[in-house]
Amino acid sequence: MRIIALDLIRFFSAMAVVLYHYTARQESSYPLISEFTQFGYLGVPIFFILSGYVISFSAENKSPSEFAISRLVRLYPTYWIGVIITAFFIFWIGQNNNSLIRVIANLTMLNSYFGYADIEGVYWSLLAELKFYACVYLLLLFNIFNKNRIWLSAWLGFTVLFLIFKQPFFMGWFISPQYSSFFIAGITFYLIKKEGVNKFNFLTLLASLAISSFQIFKLTSQYIPNPSTSDQFISCLFIIIFYLLFYKIIKGDISLSKRKLYLTLGGLTYPLYLIHNMAGKAIIDNKLGFLPEWLAILITITLMLIFSYLIHTQFEKKASSIIKNKLFFFYHYLVSFKKSKNH
Repeated sequence: MRIIALDLIRFFSAMAVVLYHYTARQESSYPLISEFTQFGYLGVPIFFILSGYVISFSAENKSPSEFAISRLVRLYPTYWIGVIITAFFIFWIGQNNNSLIRVIANLTMLNSYFGYADIEGVYWSLLAELKFYACVYLLLLFNIFNKNRIWLSAWLGFTVLFLIFKQPFFMGWFISPQYSSFFIAGITFYLIKKEGVNKFNFLTLLASLAISSFQIFKLTSQYIPNPSTSDQFISCLFIIIFYLLFYKIIKGDISLSKRKLYLTLGGLTYPLYLIHNMAGKAIIDNKLGFLPEWLAILITITLMLIFSYLIHTQFEKKASSIIKNKLFFFYHYLVSFKKSKNH
């Protein structure tokens, strides 16, 4: 069952990332505002928690192929539009450091495996998502997805080993050890929603919170230049608050009635995340530089929301539906062909 409050959390997390990129830059004219928006980077680990929850729900009672089709269709078509738009804005502002082959490699989302960097800084998180999807696919393929106590415990154990000893050294190749605890949290929240609170769920959630807090404390310096100890602790506090908020939501203590606006805001989150950074900064710095910075930022946010809404309503819904139907038709055809051949 869809939880409407999560759509709003997804949207506000995306907006936090947008404000982080637009106002928490060193060249920003509003250092006071950036004291708050510098924590907007936390929207990304929150996305991972949401992903853990949503993917667990999506994988329930699905075959491996059905899960793969539904996830790839959700992830790729809009991503391709994001890559094309980003490449256009890079060319527009004269940063011609992207070869055609680099752009094509980025369209696969696996470009780092081929030795090509992301053309957009925020795209690193999409590969982390894709790796997570692939692991869930394997769990479904080997029919052990429902044996969550085994693989969640192993995942937690390997995460701790990697963070302390950097072993197994190959873990980062197929899952993100730095952010594993957030995906684990989302899965555990789903289990709590499904089964209620039991000893395993409680301890797993507590362990993931401890690891997440530890990781965010360390990772703060990657997102906030020269952070103070207070900044690190505030980042941890935000994560703890979100864990508590998420728990309240899945327990039904916080609920919202279904409204089209909430669903729309949740829907435009993905395209907004994909296009806002490079394109938005290009507009603010190069095309609206004659305006006061606050007005340039406000206009750019408005434009990004409009573009995202158009991508979501005019492309994402239609293209995803067509591709999904075609892939499922082909999948069911292969299943029927295999059955007839066996008989």
